[in-house]
Amino acid sequence: MTTPLFTQLPGQIPLARHEHVAVLYRGRAAAFRHASFLAEGVAHGDLCYYLAPRAYHAEMLDHLRGQVAELDRYLASGALRLHAGPADFPSLRAATQQLFIEAERTRAPALRWLEEGIWPEEVGFPIPHFFEFHALLNYQVKHYPSVALCQYDLDQFEPRHLFQAIAVHRHLLVEQTLVRDNPFYIPAEKFLSLAPEERERNLAQLFREVGFDVNKLLATLAGYGRVRPGTGIP
Repeated sequence: MTTPLFTQLPGQIPLARHEHVAVLYRGRAAAFRHASFLAEGVAHGDLCYYLAPRAYHAEMLDHLRGQVAELDRYLASGALRLHAGPADFPSLRAATQQLFIEAERTRAPALRWLEEGIWPEEVGFPIPHFFEFHALLNYQVKHYPSVALCQYDLDQFEPRHLFQAIAVHRHLLVEQTLVRDNPFYIPAEKFLSLAPEERERNLAQLFREVGFDVNKLLATLAGYGRVRPGTGIP
C-alpha cells in the first residue's frame, strides 16, 4: 500500500505526511523558497508554524502576503504562528508538545513546521541540545499528521554542525534532489544515547570518507538521491 501524498514542494518534490526533512541550500533568497508550503497549509486549515530569527519574519510575511488573501486573519487566529525560538531546551520541548496538542484539540487537518536552522545563535540556544531536539522531533511528527521542513543555509552553518544536522534527519533535500533514505542518518535512539563528545567522534568517522569537504558531501548525497530517486511516495 502506498503512502498518500501530503504536499509537493516547488520542483514537484513529493512529501508524505510524518516526514522530517532537512533542506540544504545557499543564499538568503532561497530561505523563502518554501513559503508556499505554509501558504498551502493555511488554505487547507492546517496549523502552520515558522521558527526563524526575527530578521526573517517580515520577509517571510511579505512572501506569504503575495500568496494568501487576508493573511492577518490567520495570524490573529493562530493558524499561522511565527516564533524566534526560546533560549533553553525544556522551553522548546514544552512549546513543541503544546503546539501538537493544540493541533489535535482544534482538529487541524495537519501541522506544518518550517524552521530556519540558524535561530539558536540569535537567542543563545545550546547547539548540542538543538540536535537532540531534532532527533526527538522525528518521534513528534509521527504522532500527528505533519511534515517538518528544517532549512540550513550552507553559507551560515558551520560544517561540523552541518554534519550533525544531516545525521538527525532521515530525509534530505539537497540541490533540489530528495534523498528519502539519508545514508548518514543516525536513528534517534542511538543519537540520544551518545554523549556530545561521542557524537562528534562518531560523526568524524562517518564523514571521513568525504574528507570533511562540504561540496563533496553534497555531491555524494545528491548522487545517492538520483540513484534512488524520491519521485514517488513509497
